[in-house]
Amino acid sequence: MKVRRQGRAGRFKWWLTRHDAAGHLPVCADRAVVLCADEKSSPRQARERRVAVKRLRLLLVEDKWRVAQRLKVQLERLGHEVVGLVNDGEQAVGFVWRFEPDLIIMQQHLPIIDGIETAQTILAHKPIPIILLTAYAAADFVRQAREVGVMAYLVTPGETQPLGPIIKVALARFEELQAVRREVSNLKDALKTRTLVEQAKRVLMRRQKLSEPEAFRNVQQQGRRTGTSLGESAAVILRTEELLFKDVNVVQTLQSTLTAIHRGLRSTVRRPRRDAP
Repeated sequence: MKVRRQGRAGRFKWWLTRHDAAGHLPVCADRAVVLCADEKSSPRQARERRVAVKRLRLLLVEDKWRVAQRLKVQLERLGHEVVGLVNDGEQAVGFVWRFEPDLIIMQQHLPIIDGIETAQTILAHKPIPIILLTAYAAADFVRQAREVGVMAYLVTPGETQPLGPIIKVALARFEELQAVRREVSNLKDALKTRTLVEQAKRVLMRRQKLSEPEAFRNVQQQGRRTGTSLGESAAVILRTEELLFKDVNVVQTLQSTLTAIHRGLRSTVRRPRRDAP
């Protein structure tokens, strides 16, 4: 591997001479405890947010040198190792083939090819959690990122925001996608199933006040009880939500009926008795 120093800002470009065809992610023996200490919470919530993860080997893809350095410092303070810092998508693809990082944090607006296209190229060959940095989270961007398999995004400036929580979310979602892929081997179908599972999770989180991991476990447990796949369990949850809550006319009719019954009962209780003649 050759390293060339470029520009007055001190950017490094990685010129990769060969690709590694191995498809497995490396296993690191070192482990670190990532604690989101900046968030105020109850002791129970703090225990839930504290998660023991392996010391991650991270690739940063950021074309602004100062931003990249600030991100690098924050990641190292969390106990992770930044094994590569590149400034465009083309270099990122080559780096992933050669060094197999555990996670990628990548700017969406990159020269040559953007972050979503770079993520799509990488994920077509290697399963790896990716976090995108973006100046704004438009609906179209969120949809495209989800469709290609990006695990999470962070609205910039990311170097001023805590990275611990978003890394935890990305890793948890990646594990969920891996669970889906054990049932659906094709990546395209797995991503479609993941979309169903994400929608079902949001329903459970809203209706039952569950955390995201708890909602996913709920989907898994339902599948085990009924002998169905994750996708089928998610579809059942969504159909139930549709029947019970999405039909506005039914809900309004029920509410009107209950209100009328309640008023009738109140008027009956308050009506004075007439004495018999």
